[in-house]
Amino acid sequence: MMRTDISAYDCAKESFIGREKCFYYLGRSFSETETLSRIDGVADFFAEKGIGKGDVVAINLPNTPECIFTIYALNKLGAIAFITHPLLPAEALKEDIKRTGAKLLVCMESLTAEVGVPKILCDGAGFLPFGKRFLARLIRGGKKGEGERFPYRRRGGRSPSVGRGEDVALYLPSGGTMGEPKIIEITNRAFNANGYATLTLAKIPLEGRGVLLILPFFHGFGLSSSLHASMLGGAEGVIMPYPDYQRAAKYVKQGKVEIILAVPNMYKKLLAERDFRLGIGKMSLAFSGGDTLPIAMKKEFDRLAEEAGSPCRLYQGYGLAETVSVCTANSRGEDKAGTVGKPVLSEIVILDEKGETIPVGSVGEIAVKTDCMMKGYLGQAPFCDPYLRTGDIGFLDEEGYLHFSGRKKRIIVIGGMNVYPLEIERTAREIPFVLEAAAEEYRDGGKPKIALFITDKSEFSEEEKTEKILSYLSKRIIKYALPTKIIFLSALPLTPIGKVDHVALSSRAEL
Repeated sequence: MMRTDISAYDCAKESFIGREKCFYYLGRSFSETETLSRIDGVADFFAEKGIGKGDVVAINLPNTPECIFTIYALNKLGAIAFITHPLLPAEALKEDIKRTGAKLLVCMESLTAEVGVPKILCDGAGFLPFGKRFLARLIRGGKKGEGERFPYRRRGGRSPSVGRGEDVALYLPSGGTMGEPKIIEITNRAFNANGYATLTLAKIPLEGRGVLLILPFFHGFGLSSSLHASMLGGAEGVIMPYPDYQRAAKYVKQGKVEIILAVPNMYKKLLAERDFRLGIGKMSLAFSGGDTLPIAMKKEFDRLAEEAGSPCRLYQGYGLAETVSVCTANSRGEDKAGTVGKPVLSEIVILDEKGETIPVGSVGEIAVKTDCMMKGYLGQAPFCDPYLRTGDIGFLDEEGYLHFSGRKKRIIVIGGMNVYPLEIERTAREIPFVLEAAAEEYRDGGKPKIALFITDKSEFSEEEKTEKILSYLSKRIIKYALPTKIIFLSALPLTPIGKVDHVALSSRAEL
């Protein structure tokens, strides 16, 4: 039964009833009883720290049981989980904590920098099987941050579940629909609706099947379509703390994993693993999102699955952080290569420059209406428009499939993750000798990379300037967003109306 008017915690709790296995983590299984007991224990721990309804707690962790238990424990209390990239530089993390008003940070004990709020430290070993736990703690060295230890021993709790459907449950980072970095407010209702939308796409029961939780939880695709949907559907979530494609391939070959949601680059690496190709016949479902799926990759996957006698095929979808995740997708019986599928519990229209709906087959801006819609952007008025203009370009064909043509907004997709040129440019302009900055995408061996164009007022050599710029950016921008080329110009090219000519710069970046 689809219930979106209650908290995500209550939705998950209802789905746990009678399940022997909820999660699997590097050799250890978590039953229904233990999973709920752990979540409730963590909830009591946070309640004792003064965390209650509407409070924000930042989470800076990889995919681990600690991360999952924290997300649902906070949700039980009616608090808001702000989930950040675990590799985010400390200064950027500190700024985000200040921006969201977070009262605590849950992080790895290796984070030694001060971030402005008390830290709850995780060692990454507390939920491993005993032998692995002992070995991990024995070999782990390095300086540890100051803070209180995560409540590994807490079980059960008395804190009531107070969250409701309309309450904000999550803060998710996004570039907004115009490429401007923002923080999105996601309600329980939208979070639950998106989980159910994914189950609608599956078209098969998920009970007892293994879902690979390899997508990062700070991303809506990994948090909602992967984690939350697997919980609501009764599947066993197989947790991957970091992308380990050999291990993932073995899980597939062993039949431990039957369902995968991933970005195209992940499928590329899985298809390169012998065990994955040998085990693909045991798979039931595979969805791709976050980036454009090459048709050749889909054909290879589908061919291998068909030859192995499996009905599994690789289905491409499309979604936004503003709608938590999936909006459209291909699925079993409705699969059209080269498209991003049909709407899933949503409505799609195509608009012209004036915002008017245009006919089927006409290319324009994609707009979406869905029950999974965000409440709005942090610090701004709630979103009340009937449709969200995505800033993406595409068209609907006569069969109702959406064709994605490109991005109107300035976003660069690297490894399925959004990189925001405006953020890079702003940060670069903070450097005293930098006058202007423009970040552009270029391709190296078919892979997307970033070139940063700079004008400056320095007497340093280009080598010295490059070193200083990269040093400054590396402390403030996540690693995959760092430019791999820095090009110095006397002036940035401009269009006839005086704006930076990004087309000219993109061409220059390819040289």
